Amino acid sequence: MTNQEYQHNSPENSFIRWIPHFIKHDFWRKAIALFFAFLIYFIVTVKIGQERKINNVPVELELPSTLAYMDKKALQVSVTLKGSNQKLNKVTASSMKIRVPVNENLFNPGIPYTVRLNHQHITLPFGISVVDIEPRELTLNLDRKVTTRVPISARFDSENKLRKDYAIGQVRFNPSEVFISGPETIIKEINSVQTLPIPLDNLVTDSFEYRADVTAQDGVVVSPDVVNARVEIVRRYAARVFKSIPIRLLASTEHQAKATVELVSSPNVEVTLKGPQSTLALMRPSAIKPYVDASAFEEAGTYSVDVTCWLDAVGDITVTGIYPAKVQIKVNTVN
Repeated sequence: MTNQEYQHNSPENSFIRWIPHFIKHDFWRKAIALFFAFLIYFIVTVKIGQERKINNVPVELELPSTLAYMDKKALQVSVTLKGSNQKLNKVTASSMKIRVPVNENLFNPGIPYTVRLNHQHITLPFGISVVDIEPRELTLNLDRKVTTRVPISARFDSENKLRKDYAIGQVRFNPSEVFISGPETIIKEINSVQTLPIPLDNLVTDSFEYRADVTAQDGVVVSPDVVNARVEIVRRYAARVFKSIPIRLLASTEHQAKATVELVSSPNVEVTLKGPQSTLALMRPSAIKPYVDASAFEEAGTYSVDVTCWLDAVGDITVTGIYPAKVQIKVNTVN
C-alpha cells in the first residue's frame, strides 16, 4: 500500500469523511473556538448567575482535644450563594458543610474566642460561589478540658419497694472511683457521680451484686461508665419499751414446801425489746414474762436477785434491757 493510499484509509481520514464539509473545513480551529465558547459561557453564567440566601446553615467546630465548646445552642449562619438556578436548587442548609478550625494557641481562659468565617470554610458543589456570610464573626465560649477522679454514690429506683423490715446497708463499688473528663468550670464543681437507678422490689431480702451504669451531666465523660456494685441488704430493727410488766416468782415444788417467797421491792419492771419493726408492733405485753428464780434460796432472809425475762413470741426479738435489773425478795422458812 502506498503512503497516499494509507493516509486516505487512515482512521482519522475515515472519521473526517463522515463530518459535513462546512464543519470539516478548518476543523481543529473550529473545535478550539467551540471550547473557548463553552468556557466563556460558564464564566459568564457564574458571574451573572442568580443569587440565593440560605439561612440556618450549621457550623461545625474543629476543636482540639484539649478544648470544649460550652454553649448548648448550635452555631448557625446565613450564606448568600451565586450560581445557576439548576445548581442552586440542589443546595440546602443541611447539605452545606461549614467547618471552622479552632487554634489552641489563640485560646485564653476566661476570654471569648472569636473566629472569622470565609469561603474557604465552606464546601460547595462546583459552579457555586459564596457572596456573603452573616454573621462573619462568631464568638465562642470555650473552656479547657481536664480529667480527675471522683467517688461513686448509689442511686436506687425506690427504697420503699423493700419489705418493711429491710433496709439498704453499705454499697461498695469496684472500682471505687472513676475518671471524669470535661470542661474545667464544670468538673471542679463535681464531687461525686451517681449510678443509674439500681432496681429493688419486695422480693429482695439478701445482699446482691449488680452491674451499674455510671452517669454524669451533659458534657462530662465518665470512664469506666460501668462498675460492679455490691449492695448490702440488712434487717431493719427497732426498739420498744414495755412498762409495768409484772414479775413472776418461780420456785420448785420442793422449795415451796420448805419456804415462802415474797417481793420486797416493786412487783413490776420495765422491759426493752429489740427486733423487726413489724414484729414489735404486734407484740403484746402479756407475751413478756419477767421472773426471778428463788429455788436456790432455802434459808430465811432478804436477797437481791437478778430479773430474767422469757418471751412468748415468734421472730427475731431479743431483750436488751430490764429495769430494775435486780429486785429484793424475802424468804421465810416453813416450820
